[in-house]
Amino acid sequence: MPLPSFAALGIDDVAVAVYRHVVAGAGLADAAGAAAGPTPEAVARAVHLDEATALAALERLRSLGLVQRSAGGEGYGAVDPRVAVPAVVAARADALVEVRAAVPELGALFDEGRRPHDADELTRVVVGHAAVGDWYSRLEHRATTDFVAFDRPPYVVASNESTQRVALGRGVRWRAVYTVASISADGSWQGVHRLGADGEEARITHDLPVKLAVADRRVALVSIGHDPDRPEALVTESEPLVAALHDLFEARWRSALPVPGTPGAGGAAVDWAAVAARLASSSTVPATSGATVPLRDQEARLAMRPPTPAERDLLALVAAGATDEVIAGQLGISSRTLRRRLHALFDELGASNRFHAGVEAARRGWV
Repeated sequence: MPLPSFAALGIDDVAVAVYRHVVAGAGLADAAGAAAGPTPEAVARAVHLDEATALAALERLRSLGLVQRSAGGEGYGAVDPRVAVPAVVAARADALVEVRAAVPELGALFDEGRRPHDADELTRVVVGHAAVGDWYSRLEHRATTDFVAFDRPPYVVASNESTQRVALGRGVRWRAVYTVASISADGSWQGVHRLGADGEEARITHDLPVKLAVADRRVALVSIGHDPDRPEALVTESEPLVAALHDLFEARWRSALPVPGTPGAGGAAVDWAAVAARLASSSTVPATSGATVPLRDQEARLAMRPPTPAERDLLALVAAGATDEVIAGQLGISSRTLRRRLHALFDELGASNRFHAGVEAARRGWV
């Protein structure tokens, strides 16, 4: 039976052929009864090699402990392969483990060799709660004219409204897009309103792809993973990359819904068809009467009072896709009270369903 390849042990096919021959002749003895292993000359003839190649193969096998040379003679004998071969395999396995253990160090050397050696490198990756949180704080403090952010969980550090108020106080224009998940915690909707009273422009949307902060359109911090246990982010001052991230913010800002009562909410351009669609699909509430409202009655309704702050909040949260449970929690009311308020709002708008309510609210400029 032919032997398998021993290449994983550093033994080529020539040496394997030599080894097979020596193992097969291990039991031979000379006339005096002493073990007599084959000589390099005999191996060369048997395996059809020149003598120098046969000798080199025998010495290679000897260096691995698979064969041994007879004392005072030229013959080579095999060590019991049931002992010798597993020993070679184990030694090679240990060596491979050591090589694998060196991979992180080699990777670090690889990265270091390709990293700009300028102390002011433009882009870097930061890992861990402390490192990511520290960079976000740096951006808050560095902003002098403009700060934009995507606010979505998971959160690295607790919110610090005072830092933001200081920035707003020194004239920084601060804009943030929140997700429904951002305001799921108790009191967070009120926090958005507090910051709005201090000058933050805020909008809300159903979801965002990344966490993002851009200061003065010069430096950006963007998440590259959402593992709450091991946050990672990219910090960049690369002008093209910062510009691209700022454009991403502007695109999401245009499609998000203004948070009522915050600066800029009144005159913002919103895709009302999308708002109405979200109102229609967010969650089900039984329709009101379903009766057709006469045209003159609709026109009269349009001239009625402006919405209350509570009604603006309700419409904004529903249109952003928040669940009834989240809306009720943020407004501090029960689910039953929420349904009652929605019914009353539909009656006020002359609407029979959420889609119709969204269209009517848009026509009145309520959201």
